[in-house]
This record gives sequence, structure tokens and C-alpha cells, in this order.
Amino acid sequence: MIILSWAVTSLKRQQYNMTMNLDGLTLAALTAELNQSIGGSRIQGIYHPRPSVITLELWAGREQRLLIEAEENPRVHLTSMRLVNPLQPSAFCMLLRKYLRNGVVMGVSQPALERIIDLRVRRGEEYVLRAELLGKQANVVLLRAGLVLGALKSEIGQRSFRPGEIYQAPPSQGKLDPRAMIQEEFVRRLSVAPSPLTPLPSEGEGNTGVRGPGLAQALLQIFDGIGPRLAKEIALRAGLDPAQPVAALTAEQHLAIWSATRQLFENALQHPSPCLYFDGDKPVDIAPLPLKLYEHLRYESRPSFSQALDELCPLQEHSVIQEKLELQRLVRQHLAKRRAALERVAQDLENSKDFERLRREGELLLAHLPELHKGMSAIELEDFDGTRRHIQLDPALDPVENAQRKFERYKKLKRAQEKLAERLEELRQELEYLESIESHLEHVESEADLREVREDLRAGGYLPREPARTEPSQALGPREFLIRGYRVLVGRSSRQNDELVRRAAREDYWLHARDRPGAHVIIKNPSQREIPREVLEQAAQLAAYYSKGRDAKKVSVSYTRVKYLRKGGRPGLVFVTQEEGTLLVTPKGEV
Repeated sequence: MIILSWAVTSLKRQQYNMTMNLDGLTLAALTAELNQSIGGSRIQGIYHPRPSVITLELWAGREQRLLIEAEENPRVHLTSMRLVNPLQPSAFCMLLRKYLRNGVVMGVSQPALERIIDLRVRRGEEYVLRAELLGKQANVVLLRAGLVLGALKSEIGQRSFRPGEIYQAPPSQGKLDPRAMIQEEFVRRLSVAPSPLTPLPSEGEGNTGVRGPGLAQALLQIFDGIGPRLAKEIALRAGLDPAQPVAALTAEQHLAIWSATRQLFENALQHPSPCLYFDGDKPVDIAPLPLKLYEHLRYESRPSFSQALDELCPLQEHSVIQEKLELQRLVRQHLAKRRAALERVAQDLENSKDFERLRREGELLLAHLPELHKGMSAIELEDFDGTRRHIQLDPALDPVENAQRKFERYKKLKRAQEKLAERLEELRQELEYLESIESHLEHVESEADLREVREDLRAGGYLPREPARTEPSQALGPREFLIRGYRVLVGRSSRQNDELVRRAAREDYWLHARDRPGAHVIIKNPSQREIPREVLEQAAQLAAYYSKGRDAKKVSVSYTRVKYLRKGGRPGLVFVTQEEGTLLVTPKGEV
């Protein structure tokens, strides 16, 4: 038996100051949905596309994909997203495959109202795969008979998850399950609640505006399954101010709170209605049923929590990472092919250098015709420099025909060598171009950065051209820095590198990591004076950082004025006709 447990915390939205509240109650409704959706499925594949993201490929008459995100803002649900996997699976991924692949999901459950989901899988022996999504302390642990077999993180705070150790569950918060309480016990615990000293965390812009100690805070401290949002919701459903002091509650109000809590739990668990809330057109939160707390927001019902979560958190920021990985894989494939081709052409070129010997032999044969006759297979003749040369002959040809054969092969190999030399230079330039793109990919941080790299790949013929846009997207300019009054530009792509050099003035300074792919750096020099050493050094640090030497302790950076550059064949490639100096610097991405 394998159990996969997930403890889930809230997820902050970037634009709307609000949280995705996978509290215990919402998670309980999600758990029931997953149990029905994937129970009986077979695990066909396990992947680890990001350091804290795991996906399970499931099959039970149809393919389904379970997304498990164990980052600061964790979640678990079925997804339609296809994430790009690394070329080499992680050690933890291989461990999970060893024990889970081809296992059958026996069910999905939640211990009490903890923010934990248990995915139970049977595959021979009984295992427990417990994943704790506790914000920054999120982890995934594989257990057998209560012992740790492996974990995503071997240590978090005071807790250790090393192989062979006894598994220690997260510390209990000592909260009570409202579902297991009768009315009298509920009211009694609420009545003796300690006075909270801190205000209830704000739900963000557009909330009810009610904050501070009181009823909602007491509910949050005493009862399990209730997050900040549901604590306020219970108060509102009871017709009370969430900040109302518990000590001031009447018996009638206690009854109203009990009734509101019971109805909220019953409706969410027995008749869940996944709701996706919007701020304008932007999805900002989900809930297991419509909430009074969010009456100011528009909501739409969804057929499942998984679909709602997929829409709420489409991993847009992760899509940049995924496409970056995909493009890196594409570039590396082309690099491998071109390097192999370069090696073959270089070998052919080396072999073709024999053509001068053939010319020499043909000339010697014509100079010694009286000594030759048909039927000879070889002869040793005195060369023009006085040395002896052994020459292979075709016995079927007469001496003149043998000489002509040598000259024909000489001309053929000479033409081949010229073409091979041209091809070799083409391959070298293409490799430089691809290595430059690979370097730029390492520094991609946004969709705009990706767009620049995609254009480089399309220009090189590595990606198909896009149809013409009626409204072209805004091009992203180079990175700009100001160093002691000097404007410094750093290219984001090969095309930008090309553009920077093309637009630069003759007295502007150009810097580039020496013998490494990377960005062109231009120091604008309108005064046409000598650039201060400090400016050159800081610009060189940028050139080192935005190159393949980013992680090196020291990088050698070449610099010269733009007038000493000559344009290369492909975008971004230049030849330095006169290097004015080099600097050995530590890579830095800021000044």
C-alpha cells in the first residue's frame, strides 16, 4: 500500500492581493473528487519536470495526469498541462518509479481535516508516499513500514528525512474536528477560547475589510479544516462581525455559529460546488461553494476542483521555464548534430590534403615516360628535389594514362578540399551561432526574453516561421545599465547583438567574454574619450555574467572599439581585427 500525503497552504496571487485557499475543508472536497476520478488507475509514468513538481501519468480506460506541486504555494489536482521533462530524471524520480510505477491507485483520502492527501497505491509490498505541502517546508517522503526510503528534501528545520530513519509526522496543532463534535462541546470550546492577541490575516484587496481579533480568529485557532477565509465566512453566515470578541457572544449567537459551521461543512462535503472567482476577467480564487465573503466578486461554477485549479493557476510563470527547457533541448540537439558534422568534415578535409601528392606524381610520370611501360603496378622514381618517390600504378593503363589518372584525381580532390573548407567554416559559424543562442537561453527570465530567442531560432531555420501578425508584439530592447554616467547596453539575443553592433558608433566600446558564447556589451561613448577603467571593469562583469561563464569565479573579457569589428556571416557574429585589451573579472549581473 502506498500513501501519498499532501499538506496544502495558501497561494498568493501576483496581481490580485488574494490567496488560493486550499484549507482543510476545501481539500476534503477535492480529496473526495480525486478518489472518484483516479481510484483504480494504474500509474504508467512518473516525472519530475521541476525541482518541486511531480506528475503521475495514470490510466484506467483513459489517460489522466496528476499534478503535485510542492513549492511554497502547493497544490494537487488533475491537469491538462503537459510539462517538459528534463533529459535525465532526478534520483528521487527514479526512486518513485522503482516503487510506484505500474502500481494501482487503491484510493485517495485525507487524514482527519489535515491539509494532507493520501494517495494509496498497491504494488507488491505496502509503501507510503507522504508529501507534506507546508509552504516553504513542503516535502515528499517515501516510506515503508514507517521508515524513510527517500525524500525530496532530506532535512527541513528540525525534521530529518534520511533513508532508514523513522518518519516523524508534522507537529500537531491540537485543533479539533468540527465534524466529530456535538453542539454542546462546540459551544463550550468556543466559549472558553483564549483571547487572541494577533489580528486575522487579511484576505487581500476587495475583502470584507474586517480585521482584528475576535470570533474569526478564535475559530481559526480552535477548529481544524478552517483557514482565515472560512473563519470569516462562518462569522458572516452567522450574521456576525468576524472581529466580534468571543467573550461578548450570546447563547443565541453561539447557536448561530454552530449552525453556520455545520451547514458549511455539510454543503461543502456532501454537495460541493467548485467555484472559480474572478476579479474582472482574472481568476483569483476557488472555493468549495459560493461564499458570502466574496459577494463583491463574480464567480463561475466548474465541473471539478481540478479544472478550477487548472484555470486559477495555469503555471504561466512555469510555462516560461518549460519552454525554456524545450528550446534548450532543441538547441542541444542541433549542437550535437553540427559538432558531429564538423568532426566528419574536418576528417574529410584532412584526407583531401593528399591532392598535391597526386599532382607531383603525375608530373614525375610524364618526366620519366621512357622508363615506364604498360603492365607496371608500381615504380620508384627520382623526384625533382633529388629524393626517391614510390608511386602506385594501374597495370591496365599505359604510362600516359596513369599520369592523366593522377591529374584527374588531383583536380577532383582540390575542388573537394575547397568545398570542404567552405563547409567547415559554415559549420564553425553555425556552432558559434547556436552556442550564442544556448547562452542567451540560460538568461531567459520572461516571455519577452523567450520571444527574442525564438526569433533567433527562426532566423537560423531551427523553428518554423510564424504567420504574419496583424499587430506585431512589442520587441524587447536590450538590457540597459548606467555606470558612472555611461550608458551600457547588453544584448538579449543574437539578433540584438547584431543590432547593437550595427547601431553602435565607431568610438563606442564593445566587450565580450573571451572564447565563450555570450552577449555583446556596448558602452556608449558620445564624447569619444577614453573610457574610465572602473566603467570598463563593471561592463566586463556584465559581459561575463551574460555569457556561458556566468558560474565561473573569473572570466576573461575582451574589449575594443567598435571600429575594430568586422561583421560575421550570421547574426551576432563579429571578427575582432584589433583587440585593445582584456580584463579578468568576476561575473556580476548588476552594477
